Amino acid sequence: MLVMLAFGSHANASPVRINFSAAFGSGYVDLTLAPDPDASSNYQPTYSESDAASNISPPLSPYDPAGAQHITGASGMFSSGGGDVAITGIIATSPGVAPPGELLPKSFSWLVADGNPHSYDDLFYANGSPLVCPPVGPTPYTFYGGFLDIFGVMFALDNGDVLGLWSDGLVPANAFGPGTPGEAGVTYGLSLFTAAAGGGYAEGPSQFAGVTASVPEPDSIWLFGAGMLGLFAWRRSAESRRASRSV
Repeated sequence: MLVMLAFGSHANASPVRINFSAAFGSGYVDLTLAPDPDASSNYQPTYSESDAASNISPPLSPYDPAGAQHITGASGMFSSGGGDVAITGIIATSPGVAPPGELLPKSFSWLVADGNPHSYDDLFYANGSPLVCPPVGPTPYTFYGGFLDIFGVMFALDNGDVLGLWSDGLVPANAFGPGTPGEAGVTYGLSLFTAAAGGGYAEGPSQFAGVTASVPEPDSIWLFGAGMLGLFAWRRSAESRRASRSV
């Protein structure tokens, strides 16, 4: 029973905390999650050469990748050379237009900065992200894994800026060229988009790979140990009462 209470309580816990660190800043964020009713193994990223040749973007899939949960809220702190800035939420998704020929998830969205689109989908994967991009085409991307996918999540900051965090997936060493930060393993990326005076966003510092991001280990073992200590104390007390009555 103690094992069930210890591990079950954490399994239902919310929010989920992520600690992250890049060359230009670091911080933490607590995510609020909700089930994604559209998550399905029916989602399979595909690529159509004929559509790409005709510059046609297929409609987004009616599904999100299997195992996905929606990130519905966020709070935390981002620290950089400019000081500490609070993370106050997420940028909501809106249907985006996929690159020509590519079938992408239902939650796929764009944030535009300096006229350039940056992808996100605000999805979280407790058991690791699957392949979400077509592994074929002119720029195939075959890596996957991590608690975010390669599109990632956009966080709203209280100064009007936006912080994008994503997973590059499980990659070999020097996957993105010699000198790229990060070693073999699951690596992440981080980008800052600053609020422009006339509206919209400007591109700020960015690190494509080598960002560390982790979900802290659950405290279930500590809870289990505390429960065992409580059980031990209860048994000692019961034995003492029985000994007193038998005297």
